[in-house]
Amino acid sequence: MRDRKKNIKSVMERRNIKKLIEALKRVGVVRREKVKLKHAGISGFYLDIKTAYGYPDILDELCRRIQKSMPKTINCVAASGYGGLPLATAFALKYKLKLVLVREKPKQHGRNVWIDGYVPKKEDRVWIVDDVLTTGKSINQAVKMLVSAKTKVVGCSVIVKRSSRKLIIPCRYLMTAEDLL
Repeated sequence: MRDRKKNIKSVMERRNIKKLIEALKRVGVVRREKVKLKHAGISGFYLDIKTAYGYPDILDELCRRIQKSMPKTINCVAASGYGGLPLATAFALKYKLKLVLVREKPKQHGRNVWIDGYVPKKEDRVWIVDDVLTTGKSINQAVKMLVSAKTKVVGCSVIVKRSSRKLIIPCRYLMTAEDLL
């Protein structure tokens, strides 16, 4: 009986992810045009997940799916970059987690720091979220900054895995670029 329930749940999850993929396509996250990616050169398509952030029901579903994929012991969510910050903010608000904002480089004015928002402590368990994983450079850099601050980074979640690059932490993803194309 338990296996049957598990199989039913698995089938329902696959249907629901297909609905999410269709919703993302419907709002236009797939841009079939030549673009320069931040760390990966030129591509014939762009996955503009930020477009989905303008739709509360889709953003809420993205947060819900990320939350289901991460350990329950997480008490902080972190992000860096323009694509990760809105997602992390919505996620932290929805699940009442501390929000850690990791800069790509310190500001040249103000306090000149790498981490804004909540500055995690040694006992915190941090999960990084981002929109698209291509080279992993942004996530790996955020991990290095957090680890240098003596923080435990448990893993990360991305909405779309665009490549098979390995990260220095475990990574979970909701879909691949191929699912959207």
